[in-house]
Amino acid sequence: MITPHGDPLGRIGEPDIGGQCIYVRELSAHLAKAGHAVSIFTRNRRDGKPDQDEYAPGATVYRIPCGPPGFIPKEELGAHLPEFADAVRSRLSGNEILHSHYWDGGSVVMMLRAKAPWFHTTHSIGKLKQAALPDGEQYRYGERIAIETDTYRGCDRVVALTETEKQQIAELYDVPEERIVVIPPGVNTQDFQPVEDKIALRRELGLPPNAVIVFALGRLDERKGFDLLFEAAARAQAADLPETLYVFSAGDGSAGEAAERAKIERILETNQLEKAVRWIPVIPEADLPRYYAAADVFVLPSRYEPFGIVMLEAMASQIPIIATSAGGPATVIEQERSGLLVDPTDTEAFANALTMLIRSPNTRLHYGERARAAAVAEYSWQAIADRHLVAYEAALEEDRNAR
Repeated sequence: MITPHGDPLGRIGEPDIGGQCIYVRELSAHLAKAGHAVSIFTRNRRDGKPDQDEYAPGATVYRIPCGPPGFIPKEELGAHLPEFADAVRSRLSGNEILHSHYWDGGSVVMMLRAKAPWFHTTHSIGKLKQAALPDGEQYRYGERIAIETDTYRGCDRVVALTETEKQQIAELYDVPEERIVVIPPGVNTQDFQPVEDKIALRRELGLPPNAVIVFALGRLDERKGFDLLFEAAARAQAADLPETLYVFSAGDGSAGEAAERAKIERILETNQLEKAVRWIPVIPEADLPRYYAAADVFVLPSRYEPFGIVMLEAMASQIPIIATSAGGPATVIEQERSGLLVDPTDTEAFANALTMLIRSPNTRLHYGERARAAAVAEYSWQAIADRHLVAYEAALEEDRNAR
């Protein structure tokens, strides 16, 4: 596994530590559980973590010194990736399957290009992100898109998280569809599950026991759409609703988040929402299942979301979801069965979805039950690891036949 910017054992919520890291960590652990040795190469951010960390039997993280000490935004890692590739090259035996993640991982494997089957998971699509930027800023994605293009055309298989993403990659980057395999992320359905006594759990967490709790979390980034959530919340709160608390966990206080935090705080102040919102620090990963289980509704308001592992965590926790219709959620959420899909930039539609679920406990119950059933049946990490193993074996067979 080649994942330069995303340490799979990093603290979720820190800069550039998010869903991709959970994905690599859990997929690798379950591949190892099936009897395969998995090495994960990531950048050493010099934050006190060991150079080598076997976090599950057979799954080991190797942290590679690369560039200057400290955090480097993933957008600025390109100049340091040759150093990373050189260090990884010396550790390969030549008998591996290489699986790169994100454009920086793809860049590294292109430099390595060992004679081994090469899989690549993109996690987001540069051309779609570029299209969402103002005209004067689109140049920022030029280098990334060039690397993505070469990666898609050079690897043996592209792993798309959804059928929609498969079509986007094929059309935007001119990649033959037969070289793209669709395998979604997974979720740990043992860690994330409903609780019998939600009121007791809320008291433990210091949350109001009888309020309708709407939960949202993620990185404090404009693309995540939290400003859109609170614009819609302001409109929804104007209706005659039961007591509602928005529990919002995002941001680690870094300087790079200051502008987005200030924007959200202005929205809350302007709309007198401060008392309706509980803005809490990044939740320790071990505590996260309890917050999902304590909630009544989960919201994923991204302007565009390739998939959204948080969506699966909410589903496994038996929580109905309001999610963006732009991207992966539309292939997972059954509209008006396990949740509601909205255009988060349509404030009225977004507010109507919030209002409907806040007002209707029976609808929340039915949506949540269907969401949990889908998570267990289709998205457990072992099932997802098994699907990867089938794809890996097919690539190995092709490689053997080519020889």
